[in-house]
Amino acid sequence: MSIDSGWVAALATLVSALIIMLTAVIAVRQLRHNRNANDIVVYLRIIDTFDSPEMEAGRASIATIDRLIAEDPAYLERLADPAFSPEEFRSLGRLLRFLEHISVLITKGGVAEGLVLAEYADNFAAMWESLRPAILRRRIAFGPHTGRAFEHLAMRAKRYIDSGEMDREYAALERDPRDKTT
Repeated sequence: MSIDSGWVAALATLVSALIIMLTAVIAVRQLRHNRNANDIVVYLRIIDTFDSPEMEAGRASIATIDRLIAEDPAYLERLADPAFSPEEFRSLGRLLRFLEHISVLITKGGVAEGLVLAEYADNFAAMWESLRPAILRRRIAFGPHTGRAFEHLAMRAKRYIDSGEMDREYAALERDPRDKTT
């Protein structure tokens, strides 16, 4: 009894197709693993930078600028002048540049949005609400794109909070079965 060469070729083609599919599945899993590792590295760098003394100074200056704007409408008007560079605004400027970078990273897929928003959504939304008048005046001084990426991130953060996703994620932490004592 001889084996038909057509059947052998068909079987070989089927085996080759299975090997290629298996290789593709493994490659996709490897890429996903690498992507997760990259997200973790970027996320940890964001945390380190956001918690640095320089960024803490920027966050602390938000209250100062908020107070100055509330007490002195002329201060807000001067923010539209590119030559006006008050000392308290310098550390805030560094913070805003960092937030712009984070926003672009998230928008362009450099880091998972959900990862960053789970940690900082409430901070981003609150900072935008406080800084909105100042940023809008700085756009007059430095162009229409000043603070745009951060504004976009703050709006995404607000929608994330309003959707209840943040509450659900933190509620899930309370139900984490790994926290159960035996």
